[in-house]
Amino acid sequence: MIRRGFWLVTGFGLGVAAATRARRRVEEAAAHLVPADLATRVRRDVTGALDEGRREMHVREARLRHLLAAPDAANGEGRDDPER
Repeated sequence: MIRRGFWLVTGFGLGVAAATRARRRVEEAAAHLVPADLATRVRRDVTGALDEGRREMHVREARLRHLLAAPDAANGEGRDDPER
């Protein structure tokens, strides 16, 4: 009975050691494959896209405000689109 317990504990210990070693090797390989500045590049790209979107939103809002301003007294319509 003691021999079974010994081999059970030994197998369990070897399994834990092998799993730990495999996890470390995978983490090291992943660290070597990922570019160091990936987070910086993603942050810069997302920030740039948001800034550009905000600029376009303000341009569009200004254009709509111009189009929907008080109607022209001569023809009773709104102002002409400055983009056309």
